Amino acid sequence: MIRFRPGPRTAVALALAVSVTGCSGKTVDPSATAPGVTDSTIKLGVLADLSGPFATSGKTSNAAGQFAVEEINEAGGVCGRKLELVIRDHTYDVQKAVTAYDEVEPQVLSFLNVFGSAVTTALRDKVAADDVLAGLTAFAPTLLGDPHLIVVGATYDVQAINSIDFLKREGMLKKGDTLGHIYMQGEMGENSLKGSEYAAEQLGLKLVSQQIKPTDTDLTSQVNAMKAAGVKAILLDSTAQQTAAVAGSAQTAGLDVPIMGNVASFATSLLSTAAAPALTEHYYRVSGVGLIGQDSPEVRKLADKYKAEYGPEQPESGGAVVLSYVTTHLFAEVIGNTCDDLTREGVLAARAKVTDFTMPGLGPALNLSDPAQPSSRASQIHRPDKATYAGMKLVEDFRTSDLAKRYRVQSG
Repeated sequence: MIRFRPGPRTAVALALAVSVTGCSGKTVDPSATAPGVTDSTIKLGVLADLSGPFATSGKTSNAAGQFAVEEINEAGGVCGRKLELVIRDHTYDVQKAVTAYDEVEPQVLSFLNVFGSAVTTALRDKVAADDVLAGLTAFAPTLLGDPHLIVVGATYDVQAINSIDFLKREGMLKKGDTLGHIYMQGEMGENSLKGSEYAAEQLGLKLVSQQIKPTDTDLTSQVNAMKAAGVKAILLDSTAQQTAAVAGSAQTAGLDVPIMGNVASFATSLLSTAAAPALTEHYYRVSGVGLIGQDSPEVRKLADKYKAEYGPEQPESGGAVVLSYVTTHLFAEVIGNTCDDLTREGVLAARAKVTDFTMPGLGPALNLSDPAQPSSRASQIHRPDKATYAGMKLVEDFRTSDLAKRYRVQSG
């Protein structure tokens, strides 16, 4: 069950076996509230990629956020108010994201979801100047250290460290082996590379790397470079389509090694493409959030809600569904701790009260008290499985490697 430390005016609402905190009465002077707050509603902003390179994640993320909002509202809302989402599509274009932010910011108390590391980096100064709390679909360690930003779960570098530790423990890597890392240009890939560099040094591995752009489609040359270097495993930070390209090229090249992708590197529909056999044989995924195909009561309830809404259509990104669902309940917890001060300043102060937020199966325990540290250092490991809902099965549950515990995260 969710563990939390409610404030003195907090009431507990139950929905889908998930606890959400909210205040029992409306004791707030309306003149002291922030934009987006009325006697009956609290509006939260969402800036997502709904039509760009990460649209598969963006669309399913939005769906899960709506599910959670419906649950929370049906259970009485937060601070006696209903939650509403104000959503804009930034297409993973930084300038469009800035324009969308300027439009939405005057309308909302907080931003439930700002999608993407590059977008978040571009908006950091605005978010700080407006003193607004923002949840992120981004895991860059450079986004830590700012009390306005919530990175949910392990950062990219920590995820890379945990994934390499898994490969080593499972006998797929040993001291002296060469590890390859194909990483996307920008904060996601470059911060993941810091983690692989650290783990390789600590474990006595050689590391070779190849940088790619988000728009690259043919990755044959990068895979051939990995083969020439004699890599025993490949770390991958990419789009889902690029994952298929790497797996297919590796199979064609006869490069029979495990491929470990980050949480954004897979889409369910890949298992209906020509790349499916290569992915099923070689691909793993590391994730700082839970798995919608996991067989536990709490996770099945979320999956059942998705099935009821979309029928046989499975989510392209199960990780995005889980992350958004958890983040929405997390924001209800934060806001519920400051019902007597529904200002942006009050919400920012309330984040530090959340030190042990847990949704079984859906995520590790989250501690928001120190913005300079990851809210968790634990990761799950997944593998493709067409028979499992959303195409991924659990291989290893949340675990923090000793390497990740010792690692010093360089916050922004």
